[in-house]
Amino acid sequence: MTKRYAVGSDIGGSHICSCVVDLENGAFIGKPVNTDIEHTLSAWEITAAWEKNLREVIGAAGVEIVGVGMAFPGPFDYKLGISHMDHKFPALKGINIGDTLRSRLPEYPGLEFRFINDANAFALGESLYGAGKDMEKVVAMTLGTGLGSGFVDKGRIVESGPSVPPDGEVWNLPYGSGIADEAFSTRGITGRYKALTGKEVSGALDVRKLYDTDESARKVFESFGRELAEFSAPILKNFGSDSLLLGGNISRSLDLFIGPMQEKFAEAGMDIKIKASILLDKAAMAGAAATFTI
Repeated sequence: MTKRYAVGSDIGGSHICSCVVDLENGAFIGKPVNTDIEHTLSAWEITAAWEKNLREVIGAAGVEIVGVGMAFPGPFDYKLGISHMDHKFPALKGINIGDTLRSRLPEYPGLEFRFINDANAFALGESLYGAGKDMEKVVAMTLGTGLGSGFVDKGRIVESGPSVPPDGEVWNLPYGSGIADEAFSTRGITGRYKALTGKEVSGALDVRKLYDTDESARKVFESFGRELAEFSAPILKNFGSDSLLLGGNISRSLDLFIGPMQEKFAEAGMDIKIKASILLDKAAMAGAAATFTI
């Protein structure tokens, strides 16, 4: 069988990180290349930085690639490759990114670009090549600055239909007195801690560091875990999945809240496999490249 390779690029507000990926097994060919880029720059400056990054990655890999998959946050037209974001890369709004980068990379004529939501890229990469590769149906959530989600069934992203929320997004679903994004994100962790202590902390890592000595920190993670399970239970049931895959910075503290999650699922009569990402920052790159497998 002929090997197939694609570039996977993870686009953040301050960088692009790319690597060539073996589509058969998810192996990275060479080291990922990270390029810092300020998102408020001009369209020319941003795409010039991306061009340089891609040329370096492709050239260093020394293999023929089938295309470039790029993981972007929304709002974004993933079919056409056009950004609709105002909060990140405002100068790129309305620009066809695939056409722009093709024109900048003439040494790769006909280079195909595909685009995917960053949370979906995480879900696909981790499902195909990471912690979820032995799972048929996976609900993936990224717990970080915000709450991202992806639904994978037999290696394919599911974004529509009765088994998933609209567009496969859970961040805007109601929870408590607000929405899930407020409860299951960095704001959710820091807000819980402030409610208990009156003290401000900057992130989940700060609360983790206090876990062994501060009862309030332990209560934060306990309530976070139980509430995340409560929120996730109907979503998992509706999708017909017994597998919950967690990523994002907060998932690195899963050991502190997996117990309360399991207890809450057990109370609901559910046996759920809960796993943290093993690809970590590489998951979105792997998933972006994997758009060329589907």
